[in-house]
Amino acid sequence: MTPATSGRRAPDPVDAARRKLRGGPLARSFFGRVLNPKQVVQAVRLQMGRKRHRHTYDDAQLALYAQILPSEFLHFGYFDDPERKPEDVSLNDLTRAQHRYAELLLEHVVDRAHPALDVGCGMGGLSRMLRDRGFPVAALTPDRLQAAHVQRVLPDVPVLRTKLERLVPEEHAQKYGTVITSESLQYLKLDQALPIIDKILRPGGKWVACDFFHNRPTSDRSLHVWDEFVAGATGAGWKLTYERDVTPHIMPTLRFLHMCAVRLGMPLMQFAFLRLRRKQPGLHHLLTGVFEQLEGVAASNIEIIDPARFAADKRYVLLVLERA
Repeated sequence: MTPATSGRRAPDPVDAARRKLRGGPLARSFFGRVLNPKQVVQAVRLQMGRKRHRHTYDDAQLALYAQILPSEFLHFGYFDDPERKPEDVSLNDLTRAQHRYAELLLEHVVDRAHPALDVGCGMGGLSRMLRDRGFPVAALTPDRLQAAHVQRVLPDVPVLRTKLERLVPEEHAQKYGTVITSESLQYLKLDQALPIIDKILRPGGKWVACDFFHNRPTSDRSLHVWDEFVAGATGAGWKLTYERDVTPHIMPTLRFLHMCAVRLGMPLMQFAFLRLRRKQPGLHHLLTGVFEQLEGVAASNIEIIDPARFAADKRYVLLVLERA
């Protein structure tokens, strides 16, 4: 009996494809959120608050780095051999480089009678080394997860969960013999931070900093411009007593990360998109614009860690500042 005489309509291939799309777990998840008013409102809130939480999401890439490297450090490390090729770098090499970086900072911490303040303590690696070497130390971070981690693994180290700019200087007046800003100086608002550091440091105390700087003025305000920083610090009564450009020594880490992103990250992401197109062509079609944006964001992030561009635009400096 033919479909025409049986009273049943022939299957519509388009309708069948739609049912298959609706039945896929990815499709159900996608449409479940798009058609849910609560999810739409939450998406709008997240979008509107993206600038407010920018540093939180910037720190996500550092958190990923910390998961790859179990050293409790969130910085790029220091290679004694700046010509080390990325293909020859292992995860153990990166861990050693991170410890070597911390050792360079600790060479400038001499006051054992008064606490050192580890500003932007990350996962607590530097605080741990200070404690293990007999230095009293307090850790400061505005990040809830970092603060909880440090409190858990270093229960004897006081943790201040706040931004340095929100610290009440009267409660910490002349308390610290050393203030350390390791890759956290870039986040500080200098007009607010400099007076606070001045008040919480003891007479003769040291401010040890190691961070990125722009070489020249730029519209990108995520980092301080070197000349502007020096002028602002000296104008506020600080004197640079030690300065060392360590840019060449972080390049092996940048080259390694750039190699991983180019050879692994982007190809794996593109492979995932192609696999989705084969498995869920309808959903892939709906998300094509999203995929293009993701690839653009990934390409931009890869460009940021491009070693040649970094060396041309930025410098990484270890410095010690004292009151003039």
